[in-house]
Amino acid sequence: MLICRAISAGAPIALAIGESAAETLYAAGGEFAQQNLPGAFGVDYQLINETAIDFFLTAGVNTIRLPFLLERMCPVETGLGKTLNETYFTELSTAVHYITSKGGYVILDAHNYMRYNDPSMQPSSGNVIGNTSDNKVATTENLADFWKELSTRFIINPNVIFGIMNEPHDMPTALVLQNHQAMTDAIRKAGAQQLILVPGNSFTGAQRWLNETCSKKSLECTPNADVLTAITDSLDNFAFDMHLYFDNDTSGTHEDCTLAAPTNILPATAWLKENNYTAFLSDFGARSNPTCFETLNNTLMHLENSGVLVGWTYWSAGPLWGE
Repeated sequence: MLICRAISAGAPIALAIGESAAETLYAAGGEFAQQNLPGAFGVDYQLINETAIDFFLTAGVNTIRLPFLLERMCPVETGLGKTLNETYFTELSTAVHYITSKGGYVILDAHNYMRYNDPSMQPSSGNVIGNTSDNKVATTENLADFWKELSTRFIINPNVIFGIMNEPHDMPTALVLQNHQAMTDAIRKAGAQQLILVPGNSFTGAQRWLNETCSKKSLECTPNADVLTAITDSLDNFAFDMHLYFDNDTSGTHEDCTLAAPTNILPATAWLKENNYTAFLSDFGARSNPTCFETLNNTLMHLENSGVLVGWTYWSAGPLWGE
């Protein structure tokens, strides 16, 4: 089992790296400037800074979550599917090779919220993939074709992990499952055997995994816990991809950590144990103050002691955030 701690490559790191497990990082940048397509490499977007990667790997970080934008990889002009923008793919594969050649792992993170064709105002813009009532939308089959092609290109690299979609939201949970199953099947049919990270609906929030207080009028009211048990993987090599923030609206945008930890994730970890699943906490973070540090520590201690955590990536680091 891969046990890793990571940091997302996007912003300055505020979390002290622990010593009880391997560390991982979320490296944001490849999905930046969504309003500028395709964008200029090194100006609008950038995947990694090699000097920074060297620093983190030397410090003990072993996994980098590497986000990319579907509309850059599959331009709207050609559509979502097996035809890739080879320039952008080369930029991505160069970053992947750099990290994995040094012994690190890479999570390929499709940073699209289960939307495609207009990322300019993410997470709200774009059409929901697989929504058959929308004639402008990319289909479930298009999404599966994309992942079959991408996984084929990384099939011989065992240090690649497939993060099939970042934070689906505001859509039927049954459609989330439909898309996930199609992507998982496509990756396995391609012959790729690496770990797949499967997110939930409602921004894949760990604290909402059972959705016990949701509005019945909400598209995403059906809990992940009630639907995603139907996911199957022919190799049984997947983990649920969960995110977690601790401010009052769980957005990670406020200074104070007001949500109790680890109380807020006890239902999710109990569900994982009950169903013999594992999870990867691929996006979490908090502000730099004593209360938040205590909250982070309590959360990680709970998750590591629970036996259901296979890794985490902390938000965040990356080449274009500035000081």
